[in-house]
Amino acid sequence: MPTYDFRCPSCASLFEERRSFARADDPAVCPSCGSDLAAKVISVAAFYSSGSAAKSLLDPGARQTASSAPHAAGCPCCSPKRSVPQA
Repeated sequence: MPTYDFRCPSCASLFEERRSFARADDPAVCPSCGSDLAAKVISVAAFYSSGSAAKSLLDPGARQTASSAPHAAGCPCCSPKRSVPQA
């Protein structure tokens, strides 16, 4: 079940709540003041993977070199970004 962030308009507190997709947009009850008007706020999605790609995203020092990259030379996810010439 996903976790959503909510903000209470009465006391301005932020809190998280786990709920089903079907109830994602329903108002939540604020744990601080008890108001039932708390609304979902847009937040950054968080995904978890135990793979090496996820670990390299969490640890910038763990970036792969071109020689140790799992893909062919020139792969957009393994090679440094190149500027595209403007026409």
